[in-house]
Amino acid sequence: MGQFRNVVVIEKNYLIQAGLEAIISELPGMVFQKACMGSEKNLAHLLIKQNPDVVIVNPFSLDQPVAVFLNTLNEHISPLIFGLMDKSAPENMKSPFANLLFFSDNKLEIQKKIRNVCEPVSDEQDKKQVLSKREATILKEVVLGLTNQEIADKLFLSVHTVTTHRKNINKKLGIKTVSGLTVYALMNQLVSMDEMENKG
Repeated sequence: MGQFRNVVVIEKNYLIQAGLEAIISELPGMVFQKACMGSEKNLAHLLIKQNPDVVIVNPFSLDQPVAVFLNTLNEHISPLIFGLMDKSAPENMKSPFANLLFFSDNKLEIQKKIRNVCEPVSDEQDKKQVLSKREATILKEVVLGLTNQEIADKLFLSVHTVTTHRKNINKKLGIKTVSGLTVYALMNQLVSMDEMENKG
């Protein structure tokens, strides 16, 4: 089964959020998980629950000291972290980050920087993310547009069982949206483009 990384972006500017989402979505193995403004209450703890593999953060968007935020994250989940800022930002804002993305970077530069750092996830992480055969079957039906009731009828299960499987799938993969699940299913060959085009 293929490997992938969930990415969270912390940036107040919507256009920058949207631009990064578009750039990340073009990278094989990368899934844009969510965007945050930086002002969310208990943001670090919210991200710890989401458990992203990669966090891209503009320290100027944070409502708390960047060192406190980074320390809290690294104590619990240790994601790959990129600082996002202007090249002219002071050194004390750049220094907490091992990896930097600049607003002046073009698309190819950003993608190259992300690819260079984001090596495949470890075997241990990959095992944690592998779905059971039943979960993979249900995921396929979800991305093909079936409702919980329709999946239950097709697979001779109760709706409650299907709902439980879907919660487990979301928890294992850390993906909440159908669009994100669709990307995962396509990348891992659980569903084909032909099936997606012919659904409904």
